[in-house]
Amino acid sequence: MIVDVTYGEDWDPTSRKVLGPISRELAASRDAAGERYAVVLRERGRPQPVAVLNVAWAHDYLGAWAYDDQGRRTRELDLRRLEPGRLFLRHIAQWRYETQDMAEFADDAGRVLIDLYPDGRGRKVSEPKGIKGGSLHTLAGVPDEQRWAPAPAFGDWAWAVALATGGRVPRVSLRDAPEESPPQVGPAENREHGHATAPGWCPPSPLSPRHLDEMFTPGTRFSAPDAQATGPYVVERVIEAGPLRLPTGRIVACDPGWMHPGEPFTVGVPPGSYRMQIATAAYRTEHWGKPLHMEDFTGARILISDKATATWELALRPGEDPRTLREGEFYGFGVDTGTGCFVDAAAAGRLTGGENTVPDEDSADGILVLDDPAPTRYGSAGTPTARSRASSPTC
Repeated sequence: MIVDVTYGEDWDPTSRKVLGPISRELAASRDAAGERYAVVLRERGRPQPVAVLNVAWAHDYLGAWAYDDQGRRTRELDLRRLEPGRLFLRHIAQWRYETQDMAEFADDAGRVLIDLYPDGRGRKVSEPKGIKGGSLHTLAGVPDEQRWAPAPAFGDWAWAVALATGGRVPRVSLRDAPEESPPQVGPAENREHGHATAPGWCPPSPLSPRHLDEMFTPGTRFSAPDAQATGPYVVERVIEAGPLRLPTGRIVACDPGWMHPGEPFTVGVPPGSYRMQIATAAYRTEHWGKPLHMEDFTGARILISDKATATWELALRPGEDPRTLREGEFYGFGVDTGTGCFVDAAAAGRLTGGENTVPDEDSADGILVLDDPAPTRYGSAGTPTARSRASSPTC
């Protein structure tokens, strides 16, 4: 198979053109600098690509899409450079189109989604009738040797053709395609379900909280998805939840209703006592014609310093790697009991699972500060715990 290689910003399936075409030399320069670019692989005489690669080494990301003869994406690989010279296969998605005129990512297109993790875990979701039918959730039995692959050198794209063709083409000859002129039509519309890559694509971005200071500023207004029905959320109160004593400086955030609180965050703080604050936001709605004033817990924080924060980063536990997060994902903890807490690592192991009870009426806000009943040589470790009737705090 003779495959033409074109470099650019992206591929537009509507015009069947490369968006923002760039030279091989510029693409190589971007590759070395870690900047994003796209590689479009097309068989000679075939208007649709065999495969499209999205590369952004500064984000340790390489995404690959396979296309069929109708120009529909049929397979996605999400690879992450977690080790020098090696890529980890983080995600696989496959679609099956029953007819030639079935739309790309149609609701009734059968699909299989596989998520893999470096610790050997994996999950597989099979939906033979698409999102309109049932699904089967199982463990992903992918051997370790198939989870890792050598990182390709720039220009070594034959593996992508093997991906797209299922390895049916034993020999591939790559050649640089003639430079393309920019398309004369508008960019492709975004497709449903978030699978489309818009022109000027970006690497997957983990969920990042915004407006953290504003969340604790009374009077700040936030719009909600159902703002027309409920109106905006307005930060109403900042509750002083009491001191958090951290004799070791190693912080655990968890649902105290679980017997296994998990490991402390990898970044600690100087041992000491810190203020705890919980923010609430309120909105107005109605039920059966009766106006209601609703107030929810929306955030909890430990005040480590009174100095202004310059930058934020995700708090991680041992073994968590932000490079493995896909679009909109984040590391956190479950709140099945509707309760969240901060606790020093010295006392976390003595949580009983009964701390998720509603405090007495003297604590109307549902906040409880507990002292370790069995102090260690570090001293006691207070545990501010909050529970809401409507939602749990975000810690």
